[in-house]
Amino acid sequence: MAYSEKRPSFLGYLFRLIFMLLILGLLGLVAFAYFGDIGMEPEPRSIPIDLDAN
Repeated sequence: MAYSEKRPSFLGYLFRLIFMLLILGLLGLVAFAYFGDIGMEPEPRSIPIDLDAN
Protein backbone atom coordinates (compact mmCIF):
# COMPACT_ATOMS: atom_id res chain seq x y z
CA MET A 1 0.00 0.00 0.00
CA ALA A 2 1.37 3.38 -0.98
CA TYR A 3 1.77 6.34 1.32
CA SER A 4 -1.11 8.62 0.35
CA GLU A 5 -1.40 11.38 2.92
CA LYS A 6 -2.40 14.62 1.20
CA ARG A 7 0.16 17.18 2.26
CA PRO A 8 1.38 20.21 0.34
CA SER A 9 4.80 19.82 -1.16
CA PHE A 10 7.79 21.95 -0.28
CA LEU A 11 6.88 24.39 -3.05
CA GLY A 12 3.38 24.69 -1.61
CA TYR A 13 4.83 25.70 1.75
CA LEU A 14 7.28 28.05 0.05
CA PHE A 15 4.56 29.82 -1.94
CA ARG A 16 2.41 30.08 1.18
CA LEU A 17 5.33 31.58 3.12
CA ILE A 18 6.09 34.08 0.36
CA PHE A 19 2.41 35.04 0.16
CA MET A 20 2.18 35.60 3.93
CA LEU A 21 5.38 37.66 3.95
CA LEU A 22 4.05 39.75 1.08
CA ILE A 23 0.79 40.41 2.94
CA LEU A 24 2.68 41.31 6.14
CA GLY A 25 5.00 43.60 4.17
CA LEU A 26 2.09 45.40 2.55
CA LEU A 27 0.36 45.83 5.91
CA GLY A 28 3.61 47.19 7.35
CA LEU A 29 3.96 49.61 4.46
CA VAL A 30 0.41 50.86 4.93
CA ALA A 31 0.96 51.23 8.70
CA PHE A 32 4.22 53.13 8.12
CA ALA A 33 2.56 55.42 5.59
CA TYR A 34 -0.25 56.11 8.02
CA PHE A 35 1.71 56.44 11.28
CA GLY A 36 5.21 57.24 10.01
CA ASP A 37 4.76 61.00 9.88
CA ILE A 38 3.68 61.41 13.49
CA GLY A 39 6.41 63.55 14.98
CA MET A 40 7.17 66.93 16.38
CA GLU A 41 6.67 69.88 14.10
CA PRO A 42 9.99 71.39 13.05
CA GLU A 43 10.81 74.66 14.80
CA PRO A 44 12.87 77.37 13.13
CA ARG A 45 16.10 78.05 15.00
CA SER A 46 18.47 80.94 14.69
CA ILE A 47 22.03 80.74 15.92
CA PRO A 48 24.01 83.97 16.23
CA ILE A 49 27.39 83.87 14.49
CA ASP A 50 30.22 86.28 15.20
CA LEU A 51 32.18 87.08 12.04
CA ASP A 52 35.73 88.32 12.43
CA ALA A 53 35.86 91.34 10.12
CA ASN A 54 39.39 92.78 9.91
